[in-house]
Amino acid sequence: MKTANLILVLLIVNISAGCVRENGSAASNEKKKEIPEKNISGYRDAETSLKEAGIENQNSNSGEKSGMKIISSQEVKLHIGDSLTIRGYVADIYLSDKVAYINFENRFPKNIFSCAVFENSFNDFGDLSKYKEQTVEVTGKITTYKNKPQVILNSKDQIRIVKNE
Repeated sequence: MKTANLILVLLIVNISAGCVRENGSAASNEKKKEIPEKNISGYRDAETSLKEAGIENQNSNSGEKSGMKIISSQEVKLHIGDSLTIRGYVADIYLSDKVAYINFENRFPKNIFSCAVFENSFNDFGDLSKYKEQTVEVTGKITTYKNKPQVILNSKDQIRIVKNE
């Protein structure tokens, strides 16, 4: 996604630079070049933009279907602010009345990443213990809480157990 954003920024800078040259020089007398219109929203057609940039996801799983890059839970800290699919081992699940934490790779406090499920979503997920000691994929925006990476899960569609292949 960072590469697609970089390409988008370079495209905008290049177009802006061309407009300045045309308005302020003899180039304004030349025939204006037509620039083909492209979807540069970055979100609605992210998968196409990535393919055009030569970046393809080589994993055949849920992340590919959503058009998101898949990373391991060890890489999460390098992607704060990105929306990605993360694959990792669920070492522990902590459940309180208000929030549940799905802890990756190690038990809290040595976990390297966690997912939070708030009480208003508990019914949607059912028994969270089914994810314990499983390799799962979670999809969402990576944020931090108390300097640790996390993804907030609002829908059971954001998490799935990865079958042994």
